[in-house]
Amino acid sequence: MLQNAWKGYNCSLFAYGQTGSGKSYTMMGFGTNKGIIPIMCDELFSSIETKKRSASLDQEFQVSVSMLEIYNEQVRDLLNLSLHVRGGLKVRQHPTKGFYVESLTSHAVYSQADIESRIVEGTRNRTLASTNMNSTSR
Repeated sequence: MLQNAWKGYNCSLFAYGQTGSGKSYTMMGFGTNKGIIPIMCDELFSSIETKKRSASLDQEFQVSVSMLEIYNEQVRDLLNLSLHVRGGLKVRQHPTKGFYVESLTSHAVYSQADIESRIVEGTRNRTLASTNMNSTSR
């Protein structure tokens, strides 16, 4: 995924599955076991630091993060709770850029710590439903 991002492609990571199937654990990890997202973020910022050493003065590296939830067929921006859209945010398709979520906020991040802070914020804003399926899932 990171190799494609470096080639200029927009990349997204999507987890889908039954409650208790391990989506949160796979994506985020638990305790000392890092999930896909923290591992990729570590690698991303490590790669940026490596590339900066050989970059020209006019080269710039920008990283931004968005976090959304699809719950009961409605899309919510987890990093902007003040945005209440009846029926949820709309998924649209741009003729050349592809699919996007209309009005989804994007936040600039400059380090792994910035991303972790945004993930904590978004996770805190997720919809919680009592299912008794998995004590560590959120």
